Amino acid sequence: MKLLKNMGFYIIFLVLIIFICSLLNLIGVNSTITNFLLFLFNICLFFIYGFKTGIKAKEKGYIAGIKIALCMLLFLILINIFMVRSFLQVSTILYYLILVLIGTFGGMYGKSKKKEED
Repeated sequence: MKLLKNMGFYIIFLVLIIFICSLLNLIGVNSTITNFLLFLFNICLFFIYGFKTGIKAKEKGYIAGIKIALCMLLFLILINIFMVRSFLQVSTILYYLILVLIGTFGGMYGKSKKKEED
């Protein structure tokens, strides 16, 4: 149930950042900058959710981080398939790999912070 709650928050934040980036594009900001902002936003969210999952995890932190990162990544892949209608390219695979690694690192970092607090 908590996974669905995390995914719900992720979807809300993703919609908000897409809205903000769309407004920036309408104002005249370069699309490269808005794409970079979206990338940074996703990195931060994957790390935060990996960290939160790692703190609450009973198993190893990297496993918890991978679980949440893969769930969030599945959502991004579905959006990519339905919106862009293109299959995975090398750049998107690299993008997704970075996000999974950041989520994994967040899970490991959260687990290590949990041990320090105990």
